[in-house]
Amino acid sequence: MLLGAVLLISCGGSVADCPNDLPAACPSPVPSHATDVKPIITAHCLKCHAPGGQGSSKDLTTYANASTQKQAVLTQSYSCRMPPQGEPRPTAGERALLLGWLVCGSPNN
Repeated sequence: MLLGAVLLISCGGSVADCPNDLPAACPSPVPSHATDVKPIITAHCLKCHAPGGQGSSKDLTTYANASTQKQAVLTQSYSCRMPPQGEPRPTAGERALLLGWLVCGSPNN
């Protein structure tokens, strides 16, 4: 259900150059939250999604917070809606790690 919902939302995405790169299956090795994903979230999300930020109601500072919002993170990241225009985008490698981690069910590893 998670993947089906994001595919429906992202098919008509508003960002023309957004890649269609959602992994079909959980990659091996599974991306690690601690070493792979947390640095990406820190670099690209916490400016807004941390206490005091404009998106602080969707706080991503901890694994628990990010995990409970995995559907929104997947939808917004995959459809290139986040980070917003004008903010640095994740590299292709960072994007692959983040999307892979989400497809794997967002493990706390």
